[in-house]
Amino acid sequence: MARWRNPIRFLIAWLTLSAGTASALCAHPTDRDSVVVDGHRVRYLAEVEVDTTRQKPTFGQEDWWLGLGWDVLVGSQDRANAISTSHLAANRPLIYMEHQRDLVSGRGRVGAFLVYSQPWSFSSEEVSEDAKGWIRAEGVRPSTPLQQVVLTPDSLAFERDTLMAPLSPSHAVRLGVMWEGASRGGWWPRASVSVEVLRPRVWVLSAPEDPVEWPFLTAGDTFREERWWFNRARLEVGGAMDLGDAASLRRTASQFRASIYWVPGGVFGVSVALLASPTRR
Repeated sequence: MARWRNPIRFLIAWLTLSAGTASALCAHPTDRDSVVVDGHRVRYLAEVEVDTTRQKPTFGQEDWWLGLGWDVLVGSQDRANAISTSHLAANRPLIYMEHQRDLVSGRGRVGAFLVYSQPWSFSSEEVSEDAKGWIRAEGVRPSTPLQQVVLTPDSLAFERDTLMAPLSPSHAVRLGVMWEGASRGGWWPRASVSVEVLRPRVWVLSAPEDPVEWPFLTAGDTFREERWWFNRARLEVGGAMDLGDAASLRRTASQFRASIYWVPGGVFGVSVALLASPTRR
């Protein structure tokens, strides 16, 4: 038994020392930034704080763009016997306002834009009661893109004639989002999608039928109102080119844009624009 006394005493002494050390650490919480190694106290000289709520920002520099543009109609999906007023090319420029922001990831720029335009508005109340159909206007610069074909009765016979269509410039607003990629050969590729949130009512105008049927047609038979969501979306793909000189690694404050646009189920064409950025100067 005597040979087990020393180990037992050692174990009791070790447990007592461990309990005392734990009590001291609990009694002095300010010593938690140090540690004892081989009887020597070592204190940490630096603390590392990790803030898990801090994240890398998504966007960087931002700016605004203002400018004018023009749509050049190339083709439409009108039926052979009908014309939609939303497919008529406007004779006034577009006004652009755009807000862009850099992506910190380096994958280009994103933004939102507003486009104001003046498309044609059709007044159904001003249609001639003798109207029998609608045709595209002839001439170099007609005042309106359409004409109404009328059948005017007189004392001897019915006479066919044409009158200007009751069209006038109206107001429309288109909202959309865009993406602009990295430069390729001096051009920055662009893609956008937008929707017309404000525009005049859209009408579908019928072409003249067989003159034999004209005496039985009323003016109201030659036009009808289209659905609210008809041809409101627009897809666009193109590029932007800086104009003028700029400092190294910096974009200029003016640019030229060219793109191809498509209205699903409607028209397609080419759009060009000149824009300037007052916040980039």
